[in-house]
Amino acid sequence: MKSSCLKLKVQKRVSMKKGDLAWLPSATSLVQFTEEDNPDSGVKCFCNPKVPTHVLVLGEIEDVYYKIGYRGARWAVPKHYLYELQGDVQHAS
Repeated sequence: MKSSCLKLKVQKRVSMKKGDLAWLPSATSLVQFTEEDNPDSGVKCFCNPKVPTHVLVLGEIEDVYYKIGYRGARWAVPKHYLYELQGDVQHAS
């Protein structure tokens, strides 16, 4: 009997778009701005995930941040901390 498994590769990418799945390393600083999508408004809240995780890219904020979904909220993360996930389905025997 063959079962399928998902094999994911992590790769740095110059530009991700809305809907991409990304890899967020642990201890990466996530921020929420006082005014949504406005870094100049100051930081309202921040968090540092203790474990690496997968996140969904929701868009871009200027040329510096990606907007992501993490634990039911929208957060901003500096672009250079996020990695693209690419998946291939392979069959194990």
